[in-house]
Amino acid sequence: MKRYHHKYTLPAIITLLLLAIAFLLIGFFNFKRQTTLPSNSNSSAIGIQLNQDVDYVDLHKLQANGISFVYLKSTQGRSYFDENYLSYRDQILGTKLAFGSMILYSNESTPLQHYRYFFEKVGDNTGSLPILLEPAVTSRSKRYLESMSQFASMLEQRKKEVIVDVDYKYHKYFTPQTKFMSVDGKTPDKLKYSFWRYTTNGRVKNVNGLEKGVTMYAYNGTVGQYRQKYGQLTQ
Repeated sequence: MKRYHHKYTLPAIITLLLLAIAFLLIGFFNFKRQTTLPSNSNSSAIGIQLNQDVDYVDLHKLQANGISFVYLKSTQGRSYFDENYLSYRDQILGTKLAFGSMILYSNESTPLQHYRYFFEKVGDNTGSLPILLEPAVTSRSKRYLESMSQFASMLEQRKKEVIVDVDYKYHKYFTPQTKFMSVDGKTPDKLKYSFWRYTTNGRVKNVNGLEKGVTMYAYNGTVGQYRQKYGQLTQ
């Protein structure tokens, strides 16, 4: 009977295989703990949305892990106000984070109703970021876009910057100063889009409550432009 002359070969192969599996597992769990970044990883500033779905977030930990700004969900139509808006806004004052207000634009309320309710609940401290108008419906009908545009114009007449979460192809409905946010999966055109919502299922490293399902944004410009317009970077 033939004798097996390489008695150490099989144990060595098994050991290497186990080490490879261990490294893969370590890499996977380390990856899961990282902050979700845009695909190009070159964005100058990263932000997230906060709302009443998360009761408490340590904002100092947030900025320590690469987040520079937050959008706070505020109102929808003439009757909904996010119950965590004011508390998050107060907490932000003790940080370097920039913030903005996000409005869900309903097709069941008029521009004037949106306008009156928003300022009744939020006041004039809407943040240094543009007010973000996000559609509450899937419709992009002419009537809906004209209504949203009218509301955006009312905000702009109050000296507020406005950014809309609709495709740039609808820009003809809005004033030249209205900004646009991309929701595409790839890096957006800097000439068309000021911000980029690059995921709705992100995570922020080492921050309880933000392990998954986080809506995340990137500023679609340079570090210098961000600092000039909105404040410091936290990285």
